[in-house]
Amino acid sequence: MKKSIIKWNKIVLCIIISFILTISLFSKVTSADQQANFSVSPILSGNQVNSEVGYFDLNLEPGQSEPLALSLRNMSDENINLLVSVHTAFTNVNGVVEYGNDAEVQNSTLPFSLSDYIEGDGKVSLSKGETKQVDLLLTMPKDIPFDGVLAAGIRVEEVIESDISSERQMAIENTLSYVMGVVVSNSRDKVIDPKLELLDVYPDQLNFRNVFSAHIENQTGIFVNQLEVSASVYNENQTEKLFSADKQGMQMAPHSDFSFPIPLNGKSFIPGNYVLHLKATSGELEWEWTKNFVIDNTTSNALNRQDVTIPNQNNYWILVAFVLAMLLVITIVFHKKRKKE
Repeated sequence: MKKSIIKWNKIVLCIIISFILTISLFSKVTSADQQANFSVSPILSGNQVNSEVGYFDLNLEPGQSEPLALSLRNMSDENINLLVSVHTAFTNVNGVVEYGNDAEVQNSTLPFSLSDYIEGDGKVSLSKGETKQVDLLLTMPKDIPFDGVLAAGIRVEEVIESDISSERQMAIENTLSYVMGVVVSNSRDKVIDPKLELLDVYPDQLNFRNVFSAHIENQTGIFVNQLEVSASVYNENQTEKLFSADKQGMQMAPHSDFSFPIPLNGKSFIPGNYVLHLKATSGELEWEWTKNFVIDNTTSNALNRQDVTIPNQNNYWILVAFVLAMLLVITIVFHKKRKKE
């Protein structure tokens, strides 16, 4: 009898362990050491405003053209293919200026997308040990003058040829890339102070986790450096601080926007009226906003179901039912076996 009980205890223990492992194994993390097979250097012209910086810093008249030359060197023992692409700078959700990708939506205050006026991107082939100059051409629009500066990035990355479904295709693997900045202006004589605006605040998600997103916009042609943001969400009567977030050392690109996240840290959205207090500083400049907003039932329910840190009630009851059913089966089998003995 004791051996039978021990045996069934082991079975139950195995079921529980298997259940825990099934829940835990949802993600796979991989990492690899990478080393670039090439180098990129700018060839600065006589029109460079600041020759001490390692990017293109230019002041051009409307309609003026300027070559943007890069020196590309293959440091490997094999032939390589490189892809050169151009992107208008924007600010990502982390408060970091990105030069090597495109924004999902272009900011409405941007006079024009600088990447549209830079020609010469495409594929470049380098034999082993070869150094090659690649020339792009920036031509300023004649009829769109602007104040301040605009920014873009020239991205260079290795392209790997691979056979996919018996067709010769080009695939960009997880190789290192270089991004060369381009900053251009029509005039450097006018001093411009950044103008920030809080456009909206709304319930949102970041990496499948609930956040309040405070949508901040830089409406001027200047970088906002060392940006600090302190944000708090209160109940409707402003008697209780519910959630808050603070971040320093951020930067915004000229004429760009980003959504500053205020995490709920595993909490659910609750429908109702709320108030956001947000303060932003850059050096001696300071902005403060207070904004009322509403969370409705439909939005809160949809986002709560998608938040991976909030237990799904439907899945929870299915899980409980499964465990109870397994225990019931084990109990019935155990009692039948006991009667036979």
